[in-house]
Amino acid sequence: MTKKNPDVDNYIAGFPEATQKLLEEMRETLPQAAPDAEEKIGYGIPTLTLNGNLVHFAGYKNHIGFYPAPRGLEAFKEELSGYKGAKGSVQFPLDQPLPLDLITRITKFRMEENLTKAETRTKKKPASPKPKKLSDEEQVTEHIQKLEPELGKIVETIRQIMLGIDKEIGEHIKWNNPTFYYTGAIKLFDPKEYKREIVVMNLHKGRIMLVFPSGAKILDNSGFLEGDYQDGRRTVIFKDLDDVKTRKGQLEDVVKKWLTLVEK
Repeated sequence: MTKKNPDVDNYIAGFPEATQKLLEEMRETLPQAAPDAEEKIGYGIPTLTLNGNLVHFAGYKNHIGFYPAPRGLEAFKEELSGYKGAKGSVQFPLDQPLPLDLITRITKFRMEENLTKAETRTKKKPASPKPKKLSDEEQVTEHIQKLEPELGKIVETIRQIMLGIDKEIGEHIKWNNPTFYYTGAIKLFDPKEYKREIVVMNLHKGRIMLVFPSGAKILDNSGFLEGDYQDGRRTVIFKDLDDVKTRKGQLEDVVKKWLTLVEK
């Protein structure tokens, strides 16, 4: 049975004795129609809820207001035709007995409506689970798998070379391309300086370019690193897979030199 709410007690206590009697009759009747409903104050007046609002009632100077929503009134409009009301309410005069049987049937009607809506929501197709967020490594793998097979082989080979140089080299997708970065301890720096990024791949139109954002600080007399960019970048362009394999040692050498320059 519905548990009585002290806020409703206080609401009813604010009315004259005759009005209190009718409000209590209403209050005792409603739970008989909806025993599992919850009693509370909603919109400033006594309310019964079960999977949403069922009905409201309120005391006034000359009547008791009953609010079963427009659908609750429409279903019983003939029986309610003798009472004043509005779109979602009906007025029961204080000088007449409350039509408790009718109030009970209206409340049951509203309860069945709410239960049906709740059941329909439950039966709806459950939302598809959110796709699992890929790890950095999985994102790089997925990126490579979308490349043309021949280009994908070259990129995967470079990837394995980079990751095999040092255990503190990690990978992720940055600037829409595979990027290799230093994962270890490093002195605080301005993020705009990109001091963790070792190599960023540039695969625009099939071109296999490695960009070293801070390549200028690497002492390379072999000519492996190319370019003379004022921002400190240096680049390496590989023609094909054989070129990568041929210059593997040079790539490993410049990356190892880069690692020795990390400010820890």
